[in-house]
Amino acid sequence: MAEEAVDAVVERLGGTARSTTARLPLVGAAPRIALDALPAPARLVARYGTEAADVEALGPDLVVAGRPETVGELRFAVRAEGARTVADLLDRRTRFGLVPEDRARAVPVAEQVLADEL
Repeated sequence: MAEEAVDAVVERLGGTARSTTARLPLVGAAPRIALDALPAPARLVARYGTEAADVEALGPDLVVAGRPETVGELRFAVRAEGARTVADLLDRRTRFGLVPEDRARAVPVAEQVLADEL
């Protein structure tokens, strides 16, 4: 969608440049055979690709019991994805924001990760 928006604006302004995002590899992207060989949990590989082992190494502990998200995922969001607030960590980088009770339980962990990382 962003590629189409950029191209439309450039065209409207009379330019000839085009977005190059279609040719840029995504961080963590790799052929399936390479992803299957990674020494990391399948859930993390599905979400982070080749970055999965690094994410796991940042902290395998669960943020909230009964949920799959790890402290490492929160740390990775701060270190590599630019997350800077509790809302960004819990509402945009994970799905804690969808369940108010889970979000409330995750807030102290998110606050601690931000305090440690920033």
